[in-house]
Parts: sequence; structure tokens; C-alpha cells
Amino acid sequence: MNCGRIPKILMSPLIPEWRAAVGVPVVAMLILLPTACSSMPISAPTSSPVFPTSVPLATAVEAGTLLLPATLVPPSPEAAPPIPVFGAAVIVDARSEPVMREQAAELIREANSFLQPLSSINLLMTDYSEDGAGGSTNDMASRYVSAHAAALPNGLVILAFGDDGRAKRDGGYSYAIAGPPGFTNAFVSPLTGSEQIYVVVVHYNHRYAECGYGGTDTATSTTALQGECRGQTGLACVQRNGYPMCSDSTMHLYASTRTHAVASSIVHELLHLFSPGGDLDHYDTPECRSRMGYPEQFRDLQETQYNNGLCPYVYEEFRRSYQP
Repeated sequence: MNCGRIPKILMSPLIPEWRAAVGVPVVAMLILLPTACSSMPISAPTSSPVFPTSVPLATAVEAGTLLLPATLVPPSPEAAPPIPVFGAAVIVDARSEPVMREQAAELIREANSFLQPLSSINLLMTDYSEDGAGGSTNDMASRYVSAHAAALPNGLVILAFGDDGRAKRDGGYSYAIAGPPGFTNAFVSPLTGSEQIYVVVVHYNHRYAECGYGGTDTATSTTALQGECRGQTGLACVQRNGYPMCSDSTMHLYASTRTHAVASSIVHELLHLFSPGGDLDHYDTPECRSRMGYPEQFRDLQETQYNNGLCPYVYEEFRRSYQP
């Protein structure tokens, strides 16, 4: 039978000359050795062959032996830079309504899922406490700052009805207070500077697009009352998220979970503290459309709610504010 040379593949130890000649790290080598051809099947050797620890590349080529790398060691990838974290302590006003630690933590996680994709900054709950001492939300914030002066977060989220019921009525609001002497916030607002602690006040059980309540705590009508459902008095109410909601709002992004609108309000109110234009930086304003290059007729409720009601450029302002 006439046939050519058939290579037999065997493993060898590391061969320094190959590594030096090729210029890459090698874990093991394959050596293809010529063998005689026969009509009988080729069987594996009964004993392990002995190879020299070093074979000059030229010698290997002259002998008809082909050296191949079996495994290459890839270069180590560079570590990605850490994502900045905005730490927020949650304070529950015990005089308003109960909110458990687990509920507060989940609310902040939900808010972070809205904030992080738009700003590349994570929102993290660093502490949880209840305050039943009374006074204004500013009093609660000041008490917390005094008690935790040695390790303060970047901001506070107060779950409460708010001053004069403002959060219960409107959903939420925000402001900043001065930190103790020597305090510097890693997030520097263009409005307040670096020595402030940011305070967000939201109503935990706020009902998005409530219907039939007429400003009370109990639904008394099966249709929208005056001032509800964006002025559509008489619109049918339907059950959604455990309460009567305007029938034309059930598919809105804010209605997708019971707390979506509340978590979005946290993001909205927090970023207002970094928003140079104030209310003119809301998503659905002529000023935002002009700044972003949108057509004057552009209206998109889904995009408005995805952006938490804010003009997209505000997220860039927030990202730039991080100055560790």
C-alpha cells in the first residue's frame, strides 16, 4: 500500500525556544511526529515517550517535527471602573403610616432600577430608621444628621405625609440642608454646592391616577370626581394595584407596579436638586423639547414616564455632579 507520512500527535512539556521564537506564553505544546504507514490500525504507544526539556526550533524543523501551541494564556482584562453610588438613609415618619425596612429597601431598589440606566449612578439604601418625635421633615432630617454626623450618607429619603400633607397630596418634594462642619458631599449640586445633604420626601402609599376619591382617603364614586383623571370628570374607575384607578391610565408605565410612581418620584425629586432649570426641566415642556432638539409637537407619555418626568439632560448634570 502506497501512502504518505502520517503524523502522530503527542503532548510535550514547555519548550522555551518555541515561546521565545513566537513571543507568546505557552502552557503546553503539540508535537506531530512522522510515523510509518501500514495497513494495520495505528495504536497508541505502550509507554510514554521521553522528550528533551528543550528542543531548538531549527533542529525540530530539520527533523520534520512540527510544533504547535496547545493552549495560549490570554492577557488579563483591565478592571472596569466602579459605578458611583449615591447613598441614601431612609427615615420613616412614624406619625404618618408604617413602612417596614423590607418595604423601604425594595422601594429604593426599584428607584435605582430607574436611575442607574439613565445616569450610570447607583442609588443604595445605607440605613433605615423610624422617627416619631414630631415636627417638620426638616426637624427629622436634622435629628438624623446630628445622630450620624460621623458617617453621613449623600442624602435622606423621608417616607411621610410631608409638611402640611404636601407629599400625600402631590406625591413628593425635595430640598437640601447644610451638613455639619467639615462635611463634603461627593455629589456637588450646581445649585447648592458640596456642603449640603439632599432630602427627598415622598408618600409611600401614594395612589397614581386615583379615581373616585374626591381628595379623601376612601373611594366614594365609581367614576372620576372633579379634579381627577386629568380633568375628565365622569370617566369610569377600574380596579388596578388594589385601588380604583382612572380607566385610561391602567396601561401607563407608572401603573405597572403598586410603587412604580412612588419610586419614580424619588428619582424625580432627587434630580430636581441638580436641575438648573427647575420645573422648566420637566420632560414635557417647550424648554426641554428645545434643548433636546425634539419637534415642538412631540408628546410621548411613555417616554415622559421612562425618564421619570425629567428632561434627559438632567441625568447628565447628575452624573457630572459626582466629584469624589
